[in-house]
Amino acid sequence: MKNILVIAALLFAFSCAEKSPEEIYQGKLEELIVGNFSLKKDNQTSSFYLVNSIEKDGKEWIVYTSGATKFNGRAINFADTKSGEKIYQIQIASEGPNSLKGAWSTYIVSPNKLIGLSDLGEIGVYDSIGNKTSHVKSNLRDSKNMMEDVHIQPINGLMQFNSPYLQIGQNPTYWVNLGPNTKPGEIRTAFPLAFKSWLSQINIETGKVVNSAFEIPGGYDQFEGDMTATQLFGDLDKSREQYLLGWPYSDTIYVLKNLKLIKKVAPPSSQKFKYMASEILPWGDINTVWALPKEASKHMFLFYDGQRDLILRCSKIKESGEGETNFDRTKHYVLSIFSGEWEPKGEFFFDFEGELELENWFLTSEGLFMNKPEQKSEDEYEFYKIDLSRFGDN
Repeated sequence: MKNILVIAALLFAFSCAEKSPEEIYQGKLEELIVGNFSLKKDNQTSSFYLVNSIEKDGKEWIVYTSGATKFNGRAINFADTKSGEKIYQIQIASEGPNSLKGAWSTYIVSPNKLIGLSDLGEIGVYDSIGNKTSHVKSNLRDSKNMMEDVHIQPINGLMQFNSPYLQIGQNPTYWVNLGPNTKPGEIRTAFPLAFKSWLSQINIETGKVVNSAFEIPGGYDQFEGDMTATQLFGDLDKSREQYLLGWPYSDTIYVLKNLKLIKKVAPPSSQKFKYMASEILPWGDINTVWALPKEASKHMFLFYDGQRDLILRCSKIKESGEGETNFDRTKHYVLSIFSGEWEPKGEFFFDFEGELELENWFLTSEGLFMNKPEQKSEDEYEFYKIDLSRFGDN
C-alpha cells in the first residue's frame, strides 16, 4: 500500500504526455507562416513594446502603450487586428486626481475599463476617457509574506483579471552591492530562495491580498544571483480554469488553481535545453547588462489558445557564431505546440540573424504573431502571422 501511495504522489507531482521525444514532429516555422501583419508607427509611437491583444464580447484589439499627447502620462492604444491602424486611445495623466502614487502598471479589461496598480499597492479603475472611477489602497505592501524589495511584475501574462480579483506577479530580486562606488559589471542581485509569494490576487473592491505559497523548482537555486531568473511567464487556461506558470530556466510548468499548486508538468521535447546563468557584463561607462552565454537556453513565453485548446511555448535554444555579442550571432528558437492536455503536436524551429531578438508576441483568434527579425520600414513594425488551425478544431 505504501508503494502505491508513493507512485501516486510521483505521478501527481510530475506528469507529462506519453509520447517520446523521438515521436514528436519536428519542422520549420515557415510551414506555419501564412502572412504578415504590421502595426503602424506615428509621431507618438517610434517603437513598440509589451504588445498584447484583448478580446471582449466577441471583438478583438491589439493593444500597446505609448506616451500621452494631452499631458504628462501614458496612452493605451487599441489597434485594428486586420489593418494594424490605431483606432482608439485612452490617455491617463501621471499627475493630478486621476494618477496613482508611484510607478504603476495597467491591465486592460476592455476599451471602456482599465485597472491601474501602483508599486505602492494603490488600485485605480479607469473609464474610456481616462477618468478614475474608483480608488482603493490595498494591503499589498503590508503583507507579512512580502519584502521591501519585492516589486510587481505585470507582463508576460502574469497579470490576469477575474472580477473582483486582479492577479499579479511578484518579483523578489534585489540589489546586493549597488552603491556610489559600484562600477559597470560589478552590480550584483539575488533573490531569497525560500520566497513563495510569486503570484498574488488583489480584490480591487476591498484591497485584500492573497499570496501564493509555492517554492521554486528543484535545482533553481543555481540562479540565485541572476536577475533574469525571476522573470516568470504564464497564461490562463480558461477551459480548465487553471493557470499555467513557467520559469525561464526550468523544464517545469506549474499548474495552479486559485494560486494553489495542483501539479507540475514537464512538457516532452526533442531538445535538451541547457540552462546557464546570465553573465553580468559592463555596457558603456555606467551600465551593466545581463546576457546569456551563447550556449544557454531560455523559455520565452507560454500561451493558451482557447479557440483550439492548444498550449504554445516558445524557447530560445542557443546562439551560434563568433560574434562577441548577440547582435552579431544567430539566435535559435523553437515553438512547441501541445494540446490542452500536454500532448505534443509538433516543434517548429526558426532563427533570427542580426541585431533583433524575438521581443514581441501576441495571440488572437487568427493565430500567433511574432516580430520579424528584420524591420525594413521606419513606418511600421512587422510580425509573422502563424496559422494554428491544423492543430485543433475551429
